[in-house]
Amino acid sequence: MAPQVQPSEPVNRDPGDEDGAHERLAEDEGDDRRHAGQRDEGDPDTVQRSEHAPRIRPVRWFRNLTAILVALAAGCTAIPPPSGPQPETTVTAATDPTTSTSSTSTTAAPVTTTTLPGEPKALITPKGIPVAVRAVIENGYLVTSPCGVPTIVRDGEPVYGARVVLDPGHGGSRDVGAQGRNGLPEKQANLRVALETAARLEERGISVLLTRTGDYATTIPTRADLADHVGAEVLVSIHHNAPTPGPSTRPGTEIFYQSFSAESRRLGGVIYEHVVAALSRFTEVAWTAAPDAGVITVLNRNGRDTYGMIRRPRTPSVLVEMGYMSNPAEAELFATEEYVEVAATALADGIEAYLTTDAPGSGWYEPGRIFTAAPGLTTQGCEEVPLE
Repeated sequence: MAPQVQPSEPVNRDPGDEDGAHERLAEDEGDDRRHAGQRDEGDPDTVQRSEHAPRIRPVRWFRNLTAILVALAAGCTAIPPPSGPQPETTVTAATDPTTSTSSTSTTAAPVTTTTLPGEPKALITPKGIPVAVRAVIENGYLVTSPCGVPTIVRDGEPVYGARVVLDPGHGGSRDVGAQGRNGLPEKQANLRVALETAARLEERGISVLLTRTGDYATTIPTRADLADHVGAEVLVSIHHNAPTPGPSTRPGTEIFYQSFSAESRRLGGVIYEHVVAALSRFTEVAWTAAPDAGVITVLNRNGRDTYGMIRRPRTPSVLVEMGYMSNPAEAELFATEEYVEVAATALADGIEAYLTTDAPGSGWYEPGRIFTAAPGLTTQGCEEVPLE
């Protein structure tokens, strides 16, 4: 039986810390608890170029500072309260804009009012890009771009919250992720599974937001912050692993959870059960797996969660490595529609079970790994995508 984990405060989040996922570093080879099957996420020396280059370069925060300050000054002026005595009013609150009838302490007739859910936490821009909203201003919204740059967007679809945030790992021309021998890039497989998982959760009435919706770059701090900003209950980062470990009779699915969160540990265990059971149906696949595959912590030499998508969020978060993109047999499976449907259903089932039941989960492997990931994609190296 795995030892009990008590929740505690998240560790410090130093913006300069490593945020990568995957490839083992040469300096780590002396520790036999470190995993040989890891490849860096965001290191320009270990990713491949993509033909889908974003169309514009980032506009850095210092270039926009004057315009943003002027817009905020114009759009954030306080509205003075009405003069004279006002009747006490009771209004029924709602999570979505609704029409309700309020009663007052006077003899006046009931007044019909519209109750709004407050200012939006996020925005789906006209180009379909999800971004965190920092302020509502007169000429639109002040948002954080995918590369972490304060930006003004004039219009979009407001998002007032989401129970689940899905993070399709990697994206853009500099952060492809693992590459299958069949030419399938990990970033594409991650996105396909995430989009299908989101559709299944929405069908079940569970609100979802993605950290990216296309092939473009976004930094790990920006992804992690989005989940916290919208008040999500769950953050699941979806990946496909490399390099290839030894052969296995079952899927080598790995789930990394937050060392400081008992809820993250349970989330990982519940998702693991559903994913491994679903993928095990593909009996014709020559699976590969690491000896310690399961639900584990991955700590750096300082004892902190090494991956930024695990270390940074306050939201209970897990990083799911579905299988090994570097294994030709698995890469062929990952390219099929059947796999996408099965994987998405398993992830949705696991997330729903975590949210709606007390299922404890299983699959934990103790004591976990010691591994130091390389730095992820920085704002300076991130190419912006048009928002509108």
